[in-house]
Amino acid sequence: MSSIEQIFGMVREGEYFVFAPRHLEGKTVKLTTHGEQDSRPPESGKIDLSEYEGKIIEVSGNDSGDWIYSARVVEEAGPVLSDFLKKVFLKDEVRQKRCALVIGHKKESPGAINKNSDLSEYQFNEKLAPMIEQKVKNTGIHRVYRKTYATLPGDINELDPDFIVSMHCNAYNGSASGSEVLYYHRSPMGKEIAGILLEKFVSGLGLPDRGIIACSAEDRGGYLLRYTKAPCVIAEPFFIDNDNDLERAMKNLDHLAEAYAVAIDEVSNLIETEEDGSIDV
Repeated sequence: MSSIEQIFGMVREGEYFVFAPRHLEGKTVKLTTHGEQDSRPPESGKIDLSEYEGKIIEVSGNDSGDWIYSARVVEEAGPVLSDFLKKVFLKDEVRQKRCALVIGHKKESPGAINKNSDLSEYQFNEKLAPMIEQKVKNTGIHRVYRKTYATLPGDINELDPDFIVSMHCNAYNGSASGSEVLYYHRSPMGKEIAGILLEKFVSGLGLPDRGIIACSAEDRGGYLLRYTKAPCVIAEPFFIDNDNDLERAMKNLDHLAEAYAVAIDEVSNLIETEEDGSIDV
C-alpha cells in the first residue's frame, strides 16, 4: 500500500490537476475518501471539488493511478502563492485576470440603512457577492472584507489584483434615485471600468443613469480609489434609503448580480487586449 503524500494542484472542471510532487506533475486525478484496500468502488466516495473550482489546494492521500485514496483537502492556497504556482506550472496558458470584489463597510459599521426595512449596505452586498461570483465566467474573484478603512488599500494591494470593484449602495435624502459609479480622476482605466459597470447597472435595474463620477483623493471614497495600485471603482447601483430603488434592486437581484458579473468579465477581456501596451491605471 502506498504511503500518504502531500500533493499540490489546481481544481479544473471538477478534477485535480497536479503540480507536485514531481512524479505526479501534470496528471489529472480524482479524489476519494475510500481507502486503497476498501472493497467499495472509489467513485462512491469521490470528493466533490466544485467549491474549489479554479483554485489551488493542498491534498493528502495515497496515489494509485487515476485516484488519490484516503484523500482530504488540507488547505486552500492564498492568492499570492496561488498566483506564483500558476505562473510556474501554467506558464504556457493565459493567466486568468483577477478582480478584488470588496464588500463595502463591515458588520460593525454597516453603512447606509433603509429605515423601513432596516437593511444595510453591508447586509445587501454580503448577500449579493456570492451570487456575482457564481455568474462570473472568465475572471478570478477574490472577495475582500474590510478590517479598517485605513488599512483597506494596503490589504487589497497585497492580493495584487488586476482591478478592483468596491460594492456599495448610495444614500442621500430618501428620494434621490439612480445608478452611478465612482473612479479616480487620474485613472483612464478606472474611467473605462466605471463606464462598463454603469451601462450594465442601468440595463439591469432600469433606474436613472446618474453617470460616472471622477473623484480626487479628498472626495468621498477617494482614499480607496487613490491608494490602491490596480484600477479601482466604487459601485453605487441604487439608493438604499429610497424605498422604490431598494424594491427595484430586491426584485431584480439576479439581474444585478448578472450585471456585475458580465461587467467584470468584460473588464478582464479589456485588460487582456491592452496588455501588449502599457496601461495607465
